[in-house]
Amino acid sequence: MQGDNNYGQQIFWGRQLNRFRYIGTKAAGVLILGMFVLTSALVVATGPEAAPVERAEREWPVAASVVQPAAMSPTLQAYGRLESDQQATLRAGLTADVSAVHFREGDWVNSGDVLLELDPREAELALRAAQAAERRAEASLKSVVSDYELAETLATHHEDQLRIAREKLQRFESLHAQRMIADAQLDEVRHEATERAMVHASHQATLADYPNQIAQAEAVLEESRASLARAELDLRHTQVAAPFNGRILSLGVAVGDRISVGSELLQVADYDRLQVRASLPIEMAAQLRGSLQNGQVVTATINDVTSATGQSTQVLELKGLAGNVKSGQSGIDGFFKVPADATLALGEVVNLNVRLPVERDVVAVPMHAIYDNDRIYRIDHSRLEAVQIERVGEHIDQQGNYHVLVRSQSLTAGDQIMVSQLPTAMTGLLVNPVTESALADSAPLQPGVAAVSSIN
Repeated sequence: MQGDNNYGQQIFWGRQLNRFRYIGTKAAGVLILGMFVLTSALVVATGPEAAPVERAEREWPVAASVVQPAAMSPTLQAYGRLESDQQATLRAGLTADVSAVHFREGDWVNSGDVLLELDPREAELALRAAQAAERRAEASLKSVVSDYELAETLATHHEDQLRIAREKLQRFESLHAQRMIADAQLDEVRHEATERAMVHASHQATLADYPNQIAQAEAVLEESRASLARAELDLRHTQVAAPFNGRILSLGVAVGDRISVGSELLQVADYDRLQVRASLPIEMAAQLRGSLQNGQVVTATINDVTSATGQSTQVLELKGLAGNVKSGQSGIDGFFKVPADATLALGEVVNLNVRLPVERDVVAVPMHAIYDNDRIYRIDHSRLEAVQIERVGEHIDQQGNYHVLVRSQSLTAGDQIMVSQLPTAMTGLLVNPVTESALADSAPLQPGVAAVSSIN
């Protein structure tokens, strides 16, 4: 029994010891936490007070330009093709053999140069026959005229003979009434008078027909002379000459070829009438047509054609517009006159800068100064201010720089506008216009930043 009691007491005191250990552990944790909180409170309470930091507004460096509204000509870019408005296709005027070819495709020819020759022998034979026919017709006409003159001369004699015959008949009728001659004698005289009247009437009819015979002979002579002129023309056609100054585009025959009337021989282009054909927008064509009707000169420049003088830029003048829109095109063809130049090649594609009629109160700005195609930003006391604009057209200056012409009633001379492409641009944004010297020393800025300049 004694041993059991001792064992029970040991268990009891062991449990009590474990309970005290658990309570001591929790009390130690609470004590440590309280000490940490107290220490933190002391640090905060005894630490220095920091002043609040103020954030400065960012200032964006941009390029700016001073605007000066002025009268300027918009520029329209168009592609055109060099051509001649007169290209002749020379064809054969007779049937003959090709005997000589003096030029080849691509050669330069002057007006009147003999390009090729045809065998003239057949044409010469036809000419001789026409000459003979003319001489025969002339002789026939002379013969008819001579007969007419003779008939006019004989007409008086026929009238005299008819008068004599009638007087004789009257005498014989008087004698017959007096029974001094027989009936047979009177009948003979009557027969003679009748024959003489018939001869006179026949001669008068022949005389009246001679003008018709003369007209017929003259017509035959005129026909023979036309045949002679045709034969002479055919003989001249044996030498094919250049109708104007230009270049041979194609040659379709060679020596020995037998060609017939109407056969194509060659093509030649007139280089005194060179032009550039360019398709222009329909809305621009109406404006240009009105300018031409008012006597205004519309010009264009090209940089793709090199002339014999070595100049790479030429000024062309608009000489007319097509009357309709061709199938497959969206614009109307405009024709720009090109100075004659033997070095140019037809069919060459050139880039035209067409100067349109002058627009008033416009400003030329770089493309990257325009936002959403309808606004730019004015700089007022280093703050951006959106300005709505109207795009009038494009403009390329003498240095080849591309600008956009804009107009706005809100812009006045001396206003400063931003010509940078700033993604964060908005009304009220703080900016700093940067000069060219500052740009050279500063870090890279936004694309499109340039020096402060004046834009007209």
